Amino acid sequence: MIANLLASAAAAETASAILLPIGDHGRLLGFFTGTVFCLLVADLAIFHRNPRPVSWLAAGAGVAFWVLLALGFNAFMFFFAADWLRANPQPLLQAGLLKAEEVQSDSIVALAADNASMDLALKWLASYVIELSLSVDNLFVFVVVLRYFGVPASLQHRVLFWGILGAVVLRAIFIGAGVAVLHRFGWVAGVFGAFLLLTGVKMLLPKGGDDLVDPGRTVGFRLLKLVLPLHREFSGSRFFSRVDDRLVATPLLGALVVIEFSDVVFAVDSVPAVLAITHEPVIAFTSNIAAVLGLRAMYFLLANAVDRFHLLKPALGLVLAFVGFKMTWHWWTGSDLLSVPVSLGIVLGTVAAGIAASFLLPPKRPARTV
Repeated sequence: MIANLLASAAAAETASAILLPIGDHGRLLGFFTGTVFCLLVADLAIFHRNPRPVSWLAAGAGVAFWVLLALGFNAFMFFFAADWLRANPQPLLQAGLLKAEEVQSDSIVALAADNASMDLALKWLASYVIELSLSVDNLFVFVVVLRYFGVPASLQHRVLFWGILGAVVLRAIFIGAGVAVLHRFGWVAGVFGAFLLLTGVKMLLPKGGDDLVDPGRTVGFRLLKLVLPLHREFSGSRFFSRVDDRLVATPLLGALVVIEFSDVVFAVDSVPAVLAITHEPVIAFTSNIAAVLGLRAMYFLLANAVDRFHLLKPALGLVLAFVGFKMTWHWWTGSDLLSVPVSLGIVLGTVAAGIAASFLLPPKRPARTV
């Protein structure tokens, strides 16, 4: 299903810019999305079959599992791309990474394929790190939403599970549309870059980007109330209930709808940030989804300490401003401002500095708890 959604970008691909065309990698995307689906089903049907609070130990193990799985897939992407480009050097030719007379030399083709694959793998890792970092900053929204609807600890995993599943579909749509627009209208890259630059600057300003979320006033909550009346009482782990022979939404559905609409807002920042790193739809989609998958476990690990990361927001502002300026520079000059390894080092260093500074300089106000 996700492969079909991403296929909307395939018609807009320019051969000179895409090393891993969607049309040639439907099986890879099918394997990836199928694996994601199976892991999510196993998570809900086996490991969390009975609603119960998630312990810090289980959450920590979950974070480690998703991060290691993502890094394993990152390594897999390098070897996969290298093998595919060796057997299909045409994209290397069209991208100017290989000359026509060099195609007959297996060693030269292999070297060009390995170099291109390393670049793709580093872009995957950079996209993953940026998306994961932005997701940490969004955990506070989840805390506010679940607390607003009074969702008990034993049911929070269920809400976040379906929220993550919906996010997978939404990200496929946003990334597919973003890639298609970028390749049809090159000038949009300048717009995306300027938007990220302005967003980053806003996050650096005092109170900048510090949005106070009122779930009761969000678009998602208002739309839900137009469709179904919201009942104040829970009905076990169900999203719907019947009161006086009338179908009503439980607070679980209210929390889920607000979280899904919040992810749309999150994607406005995160998807352009990923597309600033790479226009490869396969790389952008898989790295984005890999980061989103670990968000649920991260919530249960960091929810009680999310306010302690008070200096992460300005650090993320610097990251967004950096990738926005880099994207704008590439659109304006046609050349990369910095190499991928250097860019990845800047992103990792900035995020790490923000986290370390948050612990070294704790906030003056007491941390919120769930």
